[in-house]
Amino acid sequence: MFNILLLCFLTSKAGGVHITTNVSTTQVNYFVSSWKTPDVMDYTIDINRYNLDLSGITSLLFEIKTCSYAHVLLSNSDVRNSSKPLYEIIIGYFNYDSFIIYRADDSLYSGSRNYTSVETPNILNCTVYLPFWISWESGDIELGTGIVVGENVVLNLTNTHHFEVKSIGVLTDLGTLGNWIIQIEVSDKFAGYFDSCSMDNTKSDMVVVDAFKCSEMRCATSCGMSRTCMGYNFNSTMNRCELLWFGSNVVSDIPHHIEAGWRFYSKCYNGKTACLGCYF
Repeated sequence: MFNILLLCFLTSKAGGVHITTNVSTTQVNYFVSSWKTPDVMDYTIDINRYNLDLSGITSLLFEIKTCSYAHVLLSNSDVRNSSKPLYEIIIGYFNYDSFIIYRADDSLYSGSRNYTSVETPNILNCTVYLPFWISWESGDIELGTGIVVGENVVLNLTNTHHFEVKSIGVLTDLGTLGNWIIQIEVSDKFAGYFDSCSMDNTKSDMVVVDAFKCSEMRCATSCGMSRTCMGYNFNSTMNRCELLWFGSNVVSDIPHHIEAGWRFYSKCYNGKTACLGCYF
């Protein structure tokens, strides 16, 4: 039905780390929408490939390159169960209209759905990435253009049946190809756990924000207490600790090199399932 191309980059921003995920949605050859498709989440690509905790997120920044029919679905189910409440944002329907839809369940009963729409001619581009944002804080679902959440609002829907978004999916339909660059914010709910990702004699080349001599326990504790610290290098022979940060640049990997005696440890989130240094 569709193929997936998924790449991952990391960037640090004020307020937390963002993972930038590149997704290609290839054609669903017919029209799919929460308004008429009970199992609509089954047609989406899950943008959360790394089991991050999305429950505290209230906005999404992304860029899209497609001719029309871009769909973003925000579900109350962490396993994308289509029977749970969801929002659907459709951008560029026939490249002329955009919609925000609220759906309470998969019954398709008229009383369980609500929507708003606006004319948005030429809002998408077949050859150029264009930036958008979606916000769903406090039950007000907004779609806007640009890279600043809250600016250039295109469409708004107030939903009195507010729910928590736990999973996010995207799709393009009616034979349209789509390329997406989507930013997901990493929750600051550090699990208190570090993973070395089996990298013996490996030293990360991330930005060193502090370096000192101490025990490994103190090194881990110092990193754990700092929101800036994303992991640490430790040399057990020298008892040398380096606290690390991604820096301000987007990277396609956790930069590292082989160096005897060192080991890199990555912070983990959402239990032990989302360890930033282990994505690559």
